[in-house]
Amino acid sequence: MQDRMDKKLTQAQLAQMINEKPQIIQEYESRTAIPNQQIIGKLERALGAKLRGKK
Repeated sequence: MQDRMDKKLTQAQLAQMINEKPQIIQEYESRTAIPNQQIIGKLERALGAKLRGKK
């Protein structure tokens, strides 16, 4: 969430950038999503940040 906010993106804007539904972003930020390496990879590229291995 912090990386997204640093880039001044809404959940909907980020979801559109990675071609996913806004609900997916919300689930990842609330930590209720089952991790999917493809989606995490898309998020890392879109945000320019390393997400894997973060706590």
